[in-house]
Amino acid sequence: MAELRAVTAYARACALPTLGIFTRAEPDDPRPAAALEAARVFAEGAPRSRLQRTAAVDANRAAAEASSVAAKHAAYAAGAAAGAAYLHPLAKATQVRHILGAGAYAARAAEIDQGEDRVVGEYLVAGAVSRATPVVREVLGRYPRAPQGRSRMAVLMRQIDSLLRDPAPPLRPASDPGPFFHGTRADVGVGDVLTAGWRSNYGSQRPSNHIYFTASAGGAPLAAALAQGEGAPRVYRVEPLGPYEDDPNVTDKRLPGNPTRSYRTREGLRVVEEVLGWEPAPEAQVAAIRARMTELAEFGIEALD
Repeated sequence: MAELRAVTAYARACALPTLGIFTRAEPDDPRPAAALEAARVFAEGAPRSRLQRTAAVDANRAAAEASSVAAKHAAYAAGAAAGAAYLHPLAKATQVRHILGAGAYAARAAEIDQGEDRVVGEYLVAGAVSRATPVVREVLGRYPRAPQGRSRMAVLMRQIDSLLRDPAPPLRPASDPGPFFHGTRADVGVGDVLTAGWRSNYGSQRPSNHIYFTASAGGAPLAAALAQGEGAPRVYRVEPLGPYEDDPNVTDKRLPGNPTRSYRTREGLRVVEEVLGWEPAPEAQVAAIRARMTELAEFGIEALD
């Protein structure tokens, strides 16, 4: 029962970011929200009862009646969250949907809502992977892999399944002659070493395991403009102190081949000089990126983390 609660809590966390898609389309229909509430009370210790089963069925009916395709998938995500309480111990691939269905439906809802932007779906998939606790991963490992299929839903579920089961391949070290630049609002001196492990100046400001830099002339001014903090935007020429790799947030999700020449390292960057007289990023570009970040934040996506 403790494992069922963990799986249900996980499914609810995956579904919750897209509830707003449904409520905007169907503001008078409380059924998906009720399904998420039924999932929450069970996950937090209430007895499993008809409440979860009935709420899941009702959310699926709301999905069938929804006025938009995105809202339909958001409602199915909520129904899957409540239905996760009824994961069966019989090791069949069809049971995997009770674990991963909410995450796959939410990813599909978000990408449809954003004009079939599959990058958004990729972010939701990454979020579903990051939310999985060791208990959820262990439970998933007792079942066969998610079924193959050609539909987008099947692809998304298989993707989450694979990312949770299989270790990520190591990124290959990049090779770029530079010069390299780092944009920030921090006032640092020549010879200082910028290291990873501190709170990020972007997005959720969580501690970062890497420090980022670019060989693009326009990349560092843009990073400086978007950085959080009260200092003036600054650009520094830097040199990496060890191996570095392509920034996967750029190259994997939107820009294959790394045309922005964006990189990250765990080894630190030494400041060579402060660059003066650099061209600021266009205000319209900065405003558009900030607006896009606000849109994506609804789904729990911190695009600049």
